[in-house]
Amino acid sequence: MKKTALLAAVAAMFAATPAMAGGSVGVSYGNTDSGGSDADNWQVDGSFGHSAGSWGFQVDGSLGQFDDDADTYGYGGHLYWQSGSARLGGVITGSSVDAGSGLEIDEFVYGVEGSFDLSPNVVIGGSGTMGNVELFGLDADTWNLDANIAFYASPNFRIGGTAGVGNLEATTDTDTSTLGIDAEYLFSSIPISLTAGYLHFDADTLETDTLTIGARWNFGGGSLRDRDNATPFNVRTGLYGRVLDLR
Repeated sequence: MKKTALLAAVAAMFAATPAMAGGSVGVSYGNTDSGGSDADNWQVDGSFGHSAGSWGFQVDGSLGQFDDDADTYGYGGHLYWQSGSARLGGVITGSSVDAGSGLEIDEFVYGVEGSFDLSPNVVIGGSGTMGNVELFGLDADTWNLDANIAFYASPNFRIGGTAGVGNLEATTDTDTSTLGIDAEYLFSSIPISLTAGYLHFDADTLETDTLTIGARWNFGGGSLRDRDNATPFNVRTGLYGRVLDLR
């Protein structure tokens, strides 16, 4: 009898916490300006997330082309615990920029991340990550601390901002910083959303400004807020994700 009551209580707990699943597939165009010179990039990216009870996961992937002669690739995985309005978990990401003829940049990053719903319309988040970048045969270690905020003017319209500091250690130490804003609007009649963003990256000898526009097909049903609940993490964790706004 006690065992039956316990099983019933567990079942009721999961029934009271509905599962969330959803994601998106998008295409975007970006223009990066650095010291008066600029370059274009195109990307196709996607993400999928699912959560039930106290646990959730999210996977991300992307491919694109930078400046017409370099291929870019990216992937990410997130596993997190959630309770009420809070989420806390771990993240791993990897990225590659391949310009051919041995000119390749590979990066692997890992760390912790989390987010918290301040209200139905405001979500804050942050991450702390460490990584390694291979730049044409040179190894560099990185660390970054990032914070972000999202404001939902309506369930289908979000405005966000991100700020971060970090360090790149190779032959010398280089401090880095990141500032960005973004917005996304999901049409109520079709599962298509439009995106726009600006990202500024600053290091001792490098400064970049990237403007990005794009469109997404969203699946899983519901509003933009619902999709973001299913895929709650969207912070650039890698070095070249910040330099070129790569996903």
